[in-house]
Amino acid sequence: MAIVTSNEIISLETACKNLLEMDKVRHVAVISKLGKLVVGQFKPGVRPYLENDQIKMVYMQLMLDLKMRQELDEILGPIDYITSRRKNISIICVPTEHFLVVISTERNVSSSKVVTRAEELFDIINLNGI
Repeated sequence: MAIVTSNEIISLETACKNLLEMDKVRHVAVISKLGKLVVGQFKPGVRPYLENDQIKMVYMQLMLDLKMRQELDEILGPIDYITSRRKNISIICVPTEHFLVVISTERNVSSSKVVTRAEELFDIINLNGI
């Protein structure tokens, strides 16, 4: 992974915090193209369903899934976002130019509202290091 400056980290952390202010958002993470955590956090008071090692595995799986889906971008167009709805939560993945924003929410959230807010927050961040 390329080096990320302290100013870039602060910008990403601020965007994560702002997204966590949305109702029903549990967790926000920014992962690199290698599936590694760059920044991320849980909403205060939210208890993770998974252990740290499992969360790391999920990040790698999500990035691999995105890369496999992007194989069809020339035919179908680029991916706007991917939502996975499970019994307990939904996971929303929003790809940007340099990373993947992973958002865990309560199951019954409006994905489109969360995606719109994520795009507003993360698309304006200029990253030179990633």
